[in-house]
Amino acid sequence: MKKNDVSSVRKEFKLDNPKLKLVEVVGIYVKGDIKQIIGFEKEYFDRMETEKQDLYLKNFKKLLTGQLDSKLFELEFSDNKLGQNPSQKALIDTLHATNFIEQAEEIALKVINNCDYPSDFMISFLRGEVFKPMRTERGEDESGLDDEVFSFKFFMACVNPVTIPKTALRFDFEGKAFKADIPMDVNINLTAPLDGFMFPSWNDNSADVNCVVYYSNKANTPNLEFLAKVLECDLHSTAQTEKAQFLEIVQEVVGNEIEAEKIANIYESVNYILMRNEEEESSEIACVGLKDMEKILQASGVETTQSLETAFLKITGTDKYEFKASNIVPNFTGKSIKIENNTVSISVSPQDLKNIKQVKKDGKRYLLIEIDETANLEGFELSTEAI
Repeated sequence: MKKNDVSSVRKEFKLDNPKLKLVEVVGIYVKGDIKQIIGFEKEYFDRMETEKQDLYLKNFKKLLTGQLDSKLFELEFSDNKLGQNPSQKALIDTLHATNFIEQAEEIALKVINNCDYPSDFMISFLRGEVFKPMRTERGEDESGLDDEVFSFKFFMACVNPVTIPKTALRFDFEGKAFKADIPMDVNINLTAPLDGFMFPSWNDNSADVNCVVYYSNKANTPNLEFLAKVLECDLHSTAQTEKAQFLEIVQEVVGNEIEAEKIANIYESVNYILMRNEEEESSEIACVGLKDMEKILQASGVETTQSLETAFLKITGTDKYEFKASNIVPNFTGKSIKIENNTVSISVSPQDLKNIKQVKKDGKRYLLIEIDETANLEGFELSTEAI
């Protein structure tokens, strides 16, 4: 699954969209301290008041928001070579169930029995369908664009925290007295889901029932209990882990010291693989394996790569491992690389690393940055000194 696959579904989550048909919403209120369901609600989406529709729509849209392998994960079911994973079967049954609320309750019970949340929470479920045009070329008058469509049927589940309003002192104008205002209702926080998922996954304009899309509210910190015991899925690596492993391998090969220009060249080479994959509109995810890494290091000016295979095996555990290119390359449109020590911390874009050097003069280290224009500080132009 690529980010374009996710965004193609997410962008349809808006009110009065003829390409989006939302059917049922099920809400299950759970008393967290005793792990007990104390309230159910099932509603048909098109019968809700508009304000409530909007709240639910934004809540479930949130489950499709975030960086892949950081907050969003496409996961395969564990031990599923013969399609016998119980969770996969349960999710397929839920997707097509005549009685959606019964199947939703079964999933909710797995969440309640296997996951711990700090307070009361609500588990909500949504079932719907997205209609996607099969044609991608527009005519001059844009006619025929939606003549042929196919549908993507899905359902989503979301765990939302409950906020208990604080008791306040209020003034009763009628009785001219101060009274304690003790709220009887609680608020469901639909803006910050704790965990959630969409089934099935969506790849290259087709549904994939062998995968589920999981959402975590904390980047690079998925709820492992939710993955293992609710979804019964395998987590390979987060984006943060893959980037750390990739850089660890580079460090094993080149040592603790490296020129900024070589790091820039490495990132550029990985970014080229990523861009080429996007230009070719390949359905495969751009990856970097052992052989690719050898070519990248050699092209980046690393003189010897004899220890690469040993380092690769040591850190990944297999010479067959492939890093996702999108996980190891920084964002080339933003300033995402940090250079820091106990004196200074600066952020630069990856391509600007070539303009940075660490030099030594009179026994002191300096960070030398080549710039095209005079630098400004608080509105002042910095004076230029010869070195």
